[in-house]
Amino acid sequence: MIRFGILGFGLHAVKRVMPGFAAAKNCRVTALSRRDIGKAQESARRFNIPLAFDSAEELCRSSEVDAVFVTTPNACHLSDVLLAINCGKPVLCEKPMAVNADECRRMVEAARESKLLLGVAQVFRFENSTARLRERIAGGQIGRPIFARSEFSFQAAGGHPRTWLYDPAVAGGGPIADVGVHSVDALRYLWPACWSHTAPATARQLKLSVRTERCAPTTG
Repeated sequence: MIRFGILGFGLHAVKRVMPGFAAAKNCRVTALSRRDIGKAQESARRFNIPLAFDSAEELCRSSEVDAVFVTTPNACHLSDVLLAINCGKPVLCEKPMAVNADECRRMVEAARESKLLLGVAQVFRFENSTARLRERIAGGQIGRPIFARSEFSFQAAGGHPRTWLYDPAVAGGGPIADVGVHSVDALRYLWPACWSHTAPATARQLKLSVRTERCAPTTG
């Protein structure tokens, strides 16, 4: 049984992460951290999590934590991932992995040097429907793909709590980095050929569309 500690236990952890752990058979959450210790303890009681911290380092160094799930704001991913690795813990990092490619490289290099696992929560790759479609494309069952489109959107107008998505210093790439990465990664996984993409997004509704527009490259 793998014991996870969750760094940055916020809305995403409540709505998405904990329902997933509730259905898991080989892992459980034993610790969480929030900036406010009172809120951390309240969340721990709500979800029956043994340990609550207001210090990321204390969570990462806890003997009751085998691996760390980083769910903090995007701009914090680099420091939190490196902290967990320095504490000798494998890491699962929420997407987007970082706010730029250089930060991603630093995470990967640190994990390699420490011989620790580092994963990114690009969950669409693990959907059964995605696996079946990838097999059919690779096996030529649908013919030669020439166009693919992926959409991921949600309503974020009015009083939506994820207002931090509009702050470049925290979110990095805004809605495209937040949910657009799922569309891009899914298409690259399904069809790992040369392709181009466009990603228009409206600021109020965070609606985006990522599409491929090129067939597999020819040889010769």
